[in-house]
Amino acid sequence: MMSDVIFSAEHITKVFPGVRALDDVSVNIHRSEVHSIIGENGAGKSTLMKIIFGMQEPDGGELYSHGKKVSITSPIVAQELGIGIVPQELNLVPYLSVKENIFLGSQPRAKVKQFIDKTKMREEALKVIARLQVDINPDVQVRDLSSAHQQLVQVARALAFGAEVLIFDEPTASLTVKETEILFDIIERFKAEGGSAFYISHRLDEILHLSDRITVFRDGKYITELDPKKTSKEEMVNEMVGRKIDQSVTRRSYSSVGKEVALEVKNLCRSGEFEDVSFKLHKGEILGFSGLVGAGRTELALTIFGYNRADKGDIYINGELVRPKHTSEVISRHLAYVPEERRRQGIFSLLSVKKNMTIPILREFCRRGCIDGKSEVNLVESFIDKLHIKLSSRDQQIQFLSGGNQQKVILSRWIASKSEIIILDEPTRGIDVNAKNEIHQLMRELAEQGMSVIVISSDLEEVINLSDRIIVMHEGLVKGEVNAGTTNQEEIMNLALVGTEK
Repeated sequence: MMSDVIFSAEHITKVFPGVRALDDVSVNIHRSEVHSIIGENGAGKSTLMKIIFGMQEPDGGELYSHGKKVSITSPIVAQELGIGIVPQELNLVPYLSVKENIFLGSQPRAKVKQFIDKTKMREEALKVIARLQVDINPDVQVRDLSSAHQQLVQVARALAFGAEVLIFDEPTASLTVKETEILFDIIERFKAEGGSAFYISHRLDEILHLSDRITVFRDGKYITELDPKKTSKEEMVNEMVGRKIDQSVTRRSYSSVGKEVALEVKNLCRSGEFEDVSFKLHKGEILGFSGLVGAGRTELALTIFGYNRADKGDIYINGELVRPKHTSEVISRHLAYVPEERRRQGIFSLLSVKKNMTIPILREFCRRGCIDGKSEVNLVESFIDKLHIKLSSRDQQIQFLSGGNQQKVILSRWIASKSEIIILDEPTRGIDVNAKNEIHQLMRELAEQGMSVIVISSDLEEVINLSDRIIVMHEGLVKGEVNAGTTNQEEIMNLALVGTEK
């Protein structure tokens, strides 16, 4: 009933340079409801949520809280209206404690107002954490928490401000199955207490499980509303892309017999992160790494890439022993790394798409001390066409591209630099189903052309469908290796939890 509507956005329009991100969009949310918004990357979902939370202002349209027209000019105004957000890219201060992050900007004051009442802040933090029914020490620094617990601290911050509407933007992208269940329980309890949630995710099983209503966006426009009790994943995908797409998986035929070894790791160790890891990656092979969050997969990748130093063990690239002190040494040997935290570690957000793509190879365009702009543009345009990158201009700041298109730019960067080995860490995190299929197909094509690929993914379906072999890790140890063509999710999970150390 309309009387139950606690927040609504009416006829919202938002225009960025060359892009109409939202075009006359209207949505609302009822009390005790989970309202999911789905669509491809660039459909306008996150833009609308940023407008609702006051991170951006609309170019047209109105916002209403409990039927009253409001102007949300900042996140502080949104919080005062009872709106909280758990963003895709966590907004926490790593060197502050959990309690300080929860009450950042609204710390309880002592009788002498210029001082913070740390005792009360700790007590209040414990109360909020208790609502989540999780075991988090309010005194530890956020940087020492797992990704899942950092996500829960973000939820605690929103609850501490008395939120009655929570916005979740891809909250499970880096969570395990168990951690996802904990988050779902929190959302269900919040809903039972009278709270409401906007939920954004590309994981359609989650959408069907959690939602009371599903709204589909496409190209910045409202398309339709679906009933989660009556719809299917196929219908959801078709509405998001505006056509039927083939989601069948065609496995490629690959054998490492007779293939050269591109990368070999022997007994690699780094204290507190991983221990005695050994494996071989062959030319043209896609090698998957699976395991729960905290298994040490990312830490292993960063050590191979030269970002961290190993305590012991050896790394061979094309048969040559390397002990990198810096990532540039590895890059010069044509090994590339695409990080999990795309926005924080993978892109130069204020630079253009062109500069993001060519920054490692600018020397190749230098002629007598100047950059040959024409050659640079020709290369960039070729990759934009080849990878179907959607953008308004090659000079557009990369931060305004969707996640899938940002990922394509990063991949173009390393393909253009003639990388022979590429490590992909959660390559389709926060990316819609269509872009995900395109990136998977690109990886298969690159492998067929001789590139060696390592894929680290928490998505078991992805790692099985994309890989030739899969190495399973748990708490820094290799627990086993399976053939991707003959394995299943249950076997991988069993290895990760109870498998025999290799």
